[in-house]
Amino acid sequence: MYNEKDLLKAVKSSFQKYKEFGAISTQKLIPLHNYISTTLQKIWGSKYEIYFMGKNSKEATVKGKYYPKDIDIAVFKGKKPVFCLGIKFITSNYKQNANNCFENMMGETANIQANQIPYAHIIIMRYETPYYKKNNSNIPDKIEIIGEKDITKYLKLIYDTP
Repeated sequence: MYNEKDLLKAVKSSFQKYKEFGAISTQKLIPLHNYISTTLQKIWGSKYEIYFMGKNSKEATVKGKYYPKDIDIAVFKGKKPVFCLGIKFITSNYKQNANNCFENMMGETANIQANQIPYAHIIIMRYETPYYKKNNSNIPDKIEIIGEKDITKYLKLIYDTP
């Protein structure tokens, strides 16, 4: 079901779309969403429907405790969501946005899990992450190294809910 080579191929394709279309374009996520949704369909089976951002699919909106949320990838049985997955593909300026990113993930997780729906994340980060100043977005001002202390909080979040 899971194939590391195919996952890395999807990540590479997504990264190429990022370089082609830019950081705010949703095009960068489509190859990754396609791979993950195909893998989830194999895991969950034909009785479940997978919603995701793709050519022939779109994200599902799931009712949260505090607000409705468009979910990157959602697994439904009938009209009921049974599993939700957020995808974060961090390509630049990580350390500048690290706390906001993490706090957003905590809020998303709490919002959905409060309705008894499992919610998980896949986070893809670059070890050497460029930092761009606002005035020159083509040339990095510096390279940030993503280390253990940067990812420890994400690992702790995984074990926050049984």
